[in-house]
Amino acid sequence: VRNEEENIRNYLPSVLEIKNTGFELIAVDDYSGDNSMALLGALKEKYGHIKISSLNQETWYSVKMAQNLAIKAAGYDWIMVIPPSVCKFNPEWLQLITASLNNYAEVIVNYSNVQHTGSFFNVLYRIENFFQQIRSAGYIVNGLPFVLSEENIAFRKEKYYLSGGYRHKAGEPYANLELIINTFIRKKSTRILFNEKTTIFKNEAIPASGFFDLLKKEIRIRKYLNPSRKIMLATEEFTECIFLPSMAAIYFIIPPLLPVLSLLLLLIILTRLFIIKKAVKRLNENKLLLSSLIYALFLPCLKLGYRFYYNHYILKKRCRNKR
Repeated sequence: VRNEEENIRNYLPSVLEIKNTGFELIAVDDYSGDNSMALLGALKEKYGHIKISSLNQETWYSVKMAQNLAIKAAGYDWIMVIPPSVCKFNPEWLQLITASLNNYAEVIVNYSNVQHTGSFFNVLYRIENFFQQIRSAGYIVNGLPFVLSEENIAFRKEKYYLSGGYRHKAGEPYANLELIINTFIRKKSTRILFNEKTTIFKNEAIPASGFFDLLKKEIRIRKYLNPSRKIMLATEEFTECIFLPSMAAIYFIIPPLLPVLSLLLLLIILTRLFIIKKAVKRLNENKLLLSSLIYALFLPCLKLGYRFYYNHYILKKRCRNKR
């Protein structure tokens, strides 16, 4: 946690008061300039299942260092990251996740998102985060597993050490435990608990930079995926991007095909609407229904363009640094 005084005061006690589940909460203060550490100390006096630690100085990539400290201090066999701003969850949230832990499971994937506020970038962030996690779940089911979010995902502590931790990834920006989980996640040992009771929401303001950081995080994570996943994701992204332009081009080249194209477009829209409606209902994300459909149809090209821009910018920056 870093300068999370308000969130610690408003939200952390409700997590610590969860009953019928054995767990401990480990908070590492990331050199906060507010009263975060004092509030954590007060909570430790009241609740017996919270541990606190701190980083003693300002440092690069301190989130990874804090997570490493927390994992080392953990007394349980399973680890799960939750944001300090978690503001909405079902009372059975942890109980249901704990019930899914067994000798055959190594990763339990659950859904998380920011709370709806209605602002433009809040909506964009929520939709993009929704699609990222739905896509990830689909790839897991089809034997090409990866995750794009570390929050609300439980995994075995031993897997962190067996994979080497952040050994060669400590300097990677934007992404954290996603990089580690993706080294050991497998279809057979992964459970997906996408339902209303295991979903959590966090209360965070999302500026423009927050939305673009989410896109950058996906780009950085995909860099570390194996070739088969990269190829499938690139193919899917390219297909989504060229779909509408291709339909328009065919119409202008062969106008008599308009009825067929219209029927095909309607069929695709209805199929996507059915899938999105089923997902938002299951995850209690009803406010995303219409906006998600519009996003799915029109923004893939912008995302692909941003990916090319970002990769070009990083490459250009590296070339300058070598001079």
